[in-house]
Amino acid sequence: MNPMNPIFKGPLVWILGAGVLIGAGATASVMGTKNRSTTAYIPPTVSVAAPRPIGQMTTENLDLIRTLDESFANLAEAARPAVVHIRVQNSGSRSIDGMRQVIGGEGSGFIFRPDGYIVTNDHVVGGFEKVTVILYDGREFPGKVVRAEDSDIAIVKIEASSLPTLQFADSSRVRSGQFAIAVGAPYGLENTVTVGHVSATQRENQIPDPNTGKLRLYADLIQTDTSINVGNSGGPLLNIDGQVIGINSAIFSPTGTSAGIGFAISSNHARLLAETLIENGKIVRGFLGILPQNLKISQAKALGVEKGAFVADLPNDGPAAMAGIKKGDVVVKINSLPIDSQVDLRNAMIKYGPGSKVEVEIVRDRQVKTFTITAKEPPIVQNNPLPQFNRGQGNDQELDPEDFHGFEDFPRVPSPDTVPNQSDNARLGVEVGNVDATSQKTFNIPNGVKGAVVSSVLPRSVAANAGLEIGDVVTELGGQPIENAEALAQAMKKVKRGETRSIKYLRFSDGSRVVMEREARF
Repeated sequence: MNPMNPIFKGPLVWILGAGVLIGAGATASVMGTKNRSTTAYIPPTVSVAAPRPIGQMTTENLDLIRTLDESFANLAEAARPAVVHIRVQNSGSRSIDGMRQVIGGEGSGFIFRPDGYIVTNDHVVGGFEKVTVILYDGREFPGKVVRAEDSDIAIVKIEASSLPTLQFADSSRVRSGQFAIAVGAPYGLENTVTVGHVSATQRENQIPDPNTGKLRLYADLIQTDTSINVGNSGGPLLNIDGQVIGINSAIFSPTGTSAGIGFAISSNHARLLAETLIENGKIVRGFLGILPQNLKISQAKALGVEKGAFVADLPNDGPAAMAGIKKGDVVVKINSLPIDSQVDLRNAMIKYGPGSKVEVEIVRDRQVKTFTITAKEPPIVQNNPLPQFNRGQGNDQELDPEDFHGFEDFPRVPSPDTVPNQSDNARLGVEVGNVDATSQKTFNIPNGVKGAVVSSVLPRSVAANAGLEIGDVVTELGGQPIENAEALAQAMKKVKRGETRSIKYLRFSDGSRVVMEREARF
């Protein structure tokens, strides 16, 4: 840790000052008294309370706690040598009141291979000219960066050998409630260890990069209550075996500090990207033209499948649609690779690049079908992770970075010019389509129903807060009838931020019909 780093000047001065004041107060309280007739010092009488077991715990239970306590300490001791502190810097500078300020920041990472390959987040090192890696033993090395920009993973190569490493765990076996340990350099405090739990798995979010404003799709996140803060980005989230289950990448926090809701890119996804970057120097995905989503339990039951990637949308001129795949299909296999979730489908197309012929096995109407598809080059994406999909006329395309207020991609140097422009237009936070034969079959929607069918819901959006789910049919907004997706899009144009509207929608399941109406504040 560099004590001259400006980030420590304010906080450390305050902490040291508080320590002096507290120390002085403690000293005054135990000074004792002096006999008035002499100057001999009479020390105070101090009674020491004997330690007692918490809640009258048995000796055996205390031994178990001590063993667990020692295990965490041993794990931290074993893991920290493989965790690195990363500092970045650009040669450009800004003028502030006549002073020159270097643009830079810091983050974390960990050693993946003993010959100097380090895994971190792309938003920690991407776009910086100078990258310095500080090892646990204090040695510093210049780093060469290889990026998987859209997936927020990067490899940093340093010229060193025989380095300590961390192993990847199988993140598909991670369960909510398990212990999780984060190691990194929050606020530049190197070798910081925090302990918590896995809160949830398979989270999916779109989070804007603070440096560019570009939306990144995070398709397989592990949620944790382990305390992570600015500077933890790129560092490992470990299990109790000291294996990496995720790469700490983002937090949800209105204040910018840990609120107990952190997110890590899953180890299986990160490992595939890291190995591909090392082998090929870049990530090139084959494009099938499928927007996949994870199956809900109710969807899987209705469609007669156990696992797979639900085809939520696809462009009419894309390879998949041209081959015969339809919305509502469930992809269960690509060549020999089983597809259990949407991230499996995305990862499969890293293995099979443009020009590859793949056998795509799907389930439709409880029947298995196979299609041969030639993957194409992915389309160019401009600040929207899903612009290539034709969602249909009138669909409510409301993916907006502002709906993710509170997500922090751990920027080291705040950059006001990268903040998305504010707008008075409200955002519902859904994608919708018209009621058609496919949506009727997929969501058990009976004939004669009119409205906008919800195909995706943005987390923490107005729609999510109102209880909307995939498959619901919006029929009214603010008392205005909604007969199709176009009608909802037009109705939303009249809604301003801060206003309140009623939302009425239908939900169908196992022959039942539920009518819901909620008040929503935009």
